[in-house]
Amino acid sequence: MRNDDGEGTPGQKETVMQAHPTSVTEATRRGLSDEFPGWSIIRTTDTARWWAIREPKPGRRLGVVTEPAADTPEELAELLRGVRAVEGGR
Repeated sequence: MRNDDGEGTPGQKETVMQAHPTSVTEATRRGLSDEFPGWSIIRTTDTARWWAIREPKPGRRLGVVTEPAADTPEELAELLRGVRAVEGGR
């Protein structure tokens, strides 16, 4: 392993720690779920897209957003913030 000054112990390989993609996806999903209660957050593995799904509440008018999708979790969060802003008075 290398220390901060670039020196290493002879014969040791440098170790690079990376988060497992599944754990990163799960942590991101949990963060979105916490920020947007009432939405089910999923990431499809075949298309790698992010989705938020919810059932319309009783009495909601037609045309409300129930299934936004995006290429990244950041884009999905932005879409959901927009939905929340529009629906704030409903």
